[in-house]
Amino acid sequence: MTRWSNPPPSRFTLTGPPGHVCLAWSWPLLRIRWAVAKSLPILCDSDADVGVNDPVPLAAQGEIGFPGWLADRQGRQLRYLRLSVTDRCDLACQYCMPAQGVAASPKEDVLSFEEIIRVARVFVRLGVQTIRLTGGEPLVRKGLPELIRMLRQDVGVTDIALTSNGTALRHLASELVAAGLTRINISVDSVDPVVFARLTRGGDLNRVLDGIAAIQDAGIQELKTNAVVVRGHNDGLHLGALVDWAWRQNLVPRFIELMPLGEGAKLGEGAVVPVAEMKASLADRLSSNSLGPNLQRGPASYVAARHDPSRKVGFIGAVTENFCHRCNRVRVTAKGEIRACLASPHGLSLRALMRDGLDDGALFAAVQESLFGKGHGHDFYARGETRHHHVHMSHVGG
Repeated sequence: MTRWSNPPPSRFTLTGPPGHVCLAWSWPLLRIRWAVAKSLPILCDSDADVGVNDPVPLAAQGEIGFPGWLADRQGRQLRYLRLSVTDRCDLACQYCMPAQGVAASPKEDVLSFEEIIRVARVFVRLGVQTIRLTGGEPLVRKGLPELIRMLRQDVGVTDIALTSNGTALRHLASELVAAGLTRINISVDSVDPVVFARLTRGGDLNRVLDGIAAIQDAGIQELKTNAVVVRGHNDGLHLGALVDWAWRQNLVPRFIELMPLGEGAKLGEGAVVPVAEMKASLADRLSSNSLGPNLQRGPASYVAARHDPSRKVGFIGAVTENFCHRCNRVRVTAKGEIRACLASPHGLSLRALMRDGLDDGALFAAVQESLFGKGHGHDFYARGETRHHHVHMSHVGG
């Protein structure tokens, strides 16, 4: 593995086995390698596994029709960018934030719309096809419909998604769809107002339901609900109630295993409800045939309804049904840090590179370099592994 404990020389050549030569580097690219080396694992191609030469041809071995540029060491193609626009949120869900909340970043530390567009262009050039805007709560970022319009018209992204808690959705729904939003996931942890309020520490379920109705009326193409299942709060019979409600509203409900990130780690492993247990609770509603995951739509696997194949339920089992081997996502935080994995507390700062005056070509090289070092998985409950306990979802853009 190629690392430096001190800043590298201004020009040098790294060599490996025949056909594995890392080219001499100019000073701007050396600055990138030095910045990346301090934040993510870096691999010269001579360090890669047998049979892996470099990330570009490796990525090109993937699905037909994709540009085939951005991949990691394991050969996973990275086609899905989760781009956080803010680390502020108007709720403090028990599995996400402490009751007192977490300090939001100063405004000057958060990427401007212009910087977000630069980052998006680089990732699109590298083959990213889907951009999902996240937070915090993205709807608290002023001018979000305009950012969506810029992504569609100025960058050319046609698959623009949003993850939201829905509390402010009613007033923005028509603007978001008109700007080019194609898909939205809305957090609905329970359809019991009391349980919902408890899990969200004061959230108003009716505001969320009003937002869902508004964006359906606005003509959104695809709408799913997300529920993080916490044992003793919204498991068991609550799952069936949520599924029945969602199907009546022509929605696709999804259930997510509690992950040991930040506040979720404090709830303990006993609070995790495995996907297998969720499915057992819904056995009378679901068929025995899994529809599997839609790799261009994220990590969820789906099961069709027992008596109506047009309806389905999604499950995201990051803990007990690990899907790291097929992860196609990369995250950029509101402060402009690349996070190759949700569980990683560190990342390369694209903001720093942009504000230091590096051009888009240099950003392109930095992204490739950093993401080729993406780890094999999250190691949530590996003995002695606690780095993810210090990751706040609102700061990463979960």
